[in-house]
Amino acid sequence: MILSNDSFRVWRRLSGIISLIILAIVPVSAQVKPGDSALTARSVFERLQGPALELLKPTSRLDMLDYWDTDSVYRVKNALNGQSWLETVAPDYLKVNITPVSTLEIKILPVKKGEVIMTIYTVGGDGQARDSRIEFYDPATLAPIDGTSYFTEPDLKVFFDIPKGSLTSMKEIREMIPFMTVEYGASSGSNDLTAKMTAADYINVDDRNIVKVFLLPEVKTQWKGKYKF
Repeated sequence: MILSNDSFRVWRRLSGIISLIILAIVPVSAQVKPGDSALTARSVFERLQGPALELLKPTSRLDMLDYWDTDSVYRVKNALNGQSWLETVAPDYLKVNITPVSTLEIKILPVKKGEVIMTIYTVGGDGQARDSRIEFYDPATLAPIDGTSYFTEPDLKVFFDIPKGSLTSMKEIREMIPFMTVEYGASSGSNDLTAKMTAADYINVDDRNIVKVFLLPEVKTQWKGKYKF
């Protein structure tokens, strides 16, 4: 049987709803096991619960994926009556713009006994420095887990290259930046994590001019069962 595009969307939407109902009644231990091929960034996006996704109903997420599968970007209305849309969907990575000033990235990372789920929730814009929060989730239950064994936050000095003999010291740089904000980013096909220190754009002009002489555009670290800069 050949379905029209509209019929296909209705069929896939119903299939997604049925899947959510099944997930609700099947014991969590039988949902998705580490290493299961069913674990993808999009399957996590469909089912993940948490503050970052509170604005998007599960049915809205399915609609967004339906349109993505037909090479269309669907701007769905979220709980704030704003617009949310998908930016990237791949087996190991998904990025969604929740609002014009907030994004969520979902990344599937390999570990010795399967996979672990990492999310990067970034907020900022309109005069606010972009800042990210990284969290990790159990692939079987989608429950949050302690991420300290998977990620160590970088020290401020990681973001600077101060030549030997420079008149400016790292101590002075620290005094110019009262608090550090960092924008993290993942991608599809690579397990590297990039980090960009964003606070420099929001300090006084004199300090900013000094800081930006030594500030690196971004730094990157490889996944080796853990991210450490």
